[in-house]
Amino acid sequence: MARTALAVSVAEWWQHQRLARPDVAAEAGIAALAVGAPSLHSAKLDAQFARGALLALDEIRVDALTEDDYVTWQSLRWEMEQLAGWPAFHWTRRGDLQPGQSALERAVKALRDPPLRDSTDVARWLTLLRTVPAMVRGLQVELAERLARDVSLPRRLQERAMSLVRSFVAPPDSSPFGPPDSVAAMDSEWARRAVAAARSVIATEVNPSLDMLIATLEGARAASPEDLSIGTLPGGREHYAALLRYHATIDITPEAAHAIGLREVARLAARADSARRAAGLPASPDSLRAFLARDARWSVEDRSALPEVIARRFAAWSTELDSLFGPVPTGRLVIGLMSGATEDSAEAVYEPPAVGRAARYRANAERVAERSSITLAPLVLETLVPGWHRQQSAQRENEALPVFRRLAWHTGFVEGWSAYVLPVADSALPSLSPFERYAVRLRELGVACGLVVDTGIHAFGWSARVAADFLRRCLPWTERDLERMVTEAAEQPGRLAGVALGAREFHGLRRWVERELGPLFGLAAFHREVLRTGSVPLPVLGAHLERWIWEVSSAGGVLPR
Repeated sequence: MARTALAVSVAEWWQHQRLARPDVAAEAGIAALAVGAPSLHSAKLDAQFARGALLALDEIRVDALTEDDYVTWQSLRWEMEQLAGWPAFHWTRRGDLQPGQSALERAVKALRDPPLRDSTDVARWLTLLRTVPAMVRGLQVELAERLARDVSLPRRLQERAMSLVRSFVAPPDSSPFGPPDSVAAMDSEWARRAVAAARSVIATEVNPSLDMLIATLEGARAASPEDLSIGTLPGGREHYAALLRYHATIDITPEAAHAIGLREVARLAARADSARRAAGLPASPDSLRAFLARDARWSVEDRSALPEVIARRFAAWSTELDSLFGPVPTGRLVIGLMSGATEDSAEAVYEPPAVGRAARYRANAERVAERSSITLAPLVLETLVPGWHRQQSAQRENEALPVFRRLAWHTGFVEGWSAYVLPVADSALPSLSPFERYAVRLRELGVACGLVVDTGIHAFGWSARVAADFLRRCLPWTERDLERMVTEAAEQPGRLAGVALGAREFHGLRRWVERELGPLFGLAAFHREVLRTGSVPLPVLGAHLERWIWEVSSAGGVLPR
């Protein structure tokens, strides 16, 4: 009975996700029929669903569940607790028009990801496209309502929001909302009619709605403050505390997190300095910046060759690390260059494998050209192997997990894992050069700095100048890179902090498991169990590992799975 009741709750949650988040459904190969703008009404509906789900979950006898089902029960309960609380913070949310997390990008994902094989699929796709103008108008209404409540985006985020929306205004033939190439290649009359209809919708409805949204954003410029902190908005301090808990998946105050960050920066700065000396690099940050900028060893002159450079590192390091970070993914990884990238775009974009599609990794050649390619080592380790790609592939290929867990992405777990593996890979890769080891240490330090800047801005009211000055004292980065981190912390309150706190939790869990198991502990087995579990809130992982410790101890060694 308990398993059946849990299965019902899981199925109802997935059905709700399919309707509320068409971009998530698209990752499972399911075509949506509508995209919508985030609204207070939808947030209240989500919260209503969550409260009902919590009541149903609390009726389940958890002592009758298997261990894996209990992990699912705990994970689902955590998700519902978060969902139930978001309406209180709706008007101070920032992500709807911010690059990398906007409703526009999610709509494109919902349109692009599901495979289109026949006329039925194309008809569904066209129906979905026709809901985009209403979604954009919804974003405009939300923006106007925030302005009426004196809730404005900071000036630098306002400018980025306008640039983002403008990037979606394009002729039908080049619009990101346009039909995929697979439709245009279909040699049939219905496909040609669908393409013509799509072009008409884009030209007469989508683009005009985007122009109106841009006009509203431009009209809001005068009200945009310089202050970056979400904490100064009405209810902002409480919102930031909730975002910090959400991203880190642990219960911690912003003040405690900030103090941890300062201690981590001091510890990791000493380790980075030791690695710098071993690499024979200059001590002065200014001299180091100049050295890396002019040293030909760290430049990639042919930008088109960047995917090949990354692929070689990925292949070589996968061979060296596979035994320590299993299971090895069976799916393909496609590595290429980011289309239309600028120096302000992300350093790389990773898309986990989805139904009918390989994992995709797109590097930003402009960013690598701007800064030393010595940073490629930590980038590959953090985002590909044994970082995001290894973790997400293991999770998505694990068919024993319910679909909501296969598609899960908790900042503290996924991105915390990617930061945790940096020192582990550093110690396990004899092929790393002293320069690459320094780059890895520097990236670890950058993660800790992200925690300090995130909490500094949103909990202590740091200005952009104060945040950049702090980073400049710690990191030999370019001014543009320093500004990017400040902007990232402002755009996604709690995320950078969640990465650092997640990595710290992983290191703590590993030390605890090793202490409890003693000679029975195996690092590869620990990693395999973590990867098998998939992304869950970190307290849930801790409770599961406690059970795993008991299983291993009872068996006198590592249990096979």
